[in-house]
Amino acid sequence: MENFVFLEITRWIVHLLILACILIAILRFRTLQFEQKIVFYLLIITLPVELVSVWLWKIHINNNFIFHFYTVAEFLLLATIYRKHINTLIKSVYVLAVMIAFVLFAVINTVFFQSLKQFNSHTIFVECILLIVLAIIYFYKELRDLENRHLERVPMFWINASVITYFSGSLVLFYVANDLISESMKTKGVIWGTHALFNIVHYVLYAIALLIRNQEKTSALKS
Repeated sequence: MENFVFLEITRWIVHLLILACILIAILRFRTLQFEQKIVFYLLIITLPVELVSVWLWKIHINNNFIFHFYTVAEFLLLATIYRKHINTLIKSVYVLAVMIAFVLFAVINTVFFQSLKQFNSHTIFVECILLIVLAIIYFYKELRDLENRHLERVPMFWINASVITYFSGSLVLFYVANDLISESMKTKGVIWGTHALFNIVHYVLYAIALLIRNQEKTSALKS
């Protein structure tokens, strides 16, 4: 019982953080950079997905089908950000090819391996791997080019930190998610409560990214 109280509390914190991020983005929309706007669009999709999935779970209706679609949307939006920011290392056409291949993999997984009634752990596992790789490439690019001496003032730095923290922490959890269905309610409460903690860090970092002003435009105005 205590584990599920913890899960409920962390889940509500996550929902409030997503809402806070959306409000920040709306208030600052005119000054948002490309990557900040993409995060905003992702959050607009995420909030109803989170709320509907919880509602379906509470009324004992299978909500796994939602994540088959959400996973694809999430990856395509985040990959679009990386496609722009790592194009000096990897041609954008290659990232586009990965995006298309991922969509095909997701469709094949749903049709032949994990139906809409099952949690799409295979697809999410591949998503985690690909996004972690893209995040590492971005960090390498920044260290190599040294274009930004104050990375903490760059929105993309915080977006990348959010991606690599959340998807690294959730990697194993998502992969074994289907095997955990048969575990006790207590065990599942602990596991998904832990996932909610990863989510809290995820959206706190997104909030920081959305609050940061465009450093390049500011520098241009001063000059």
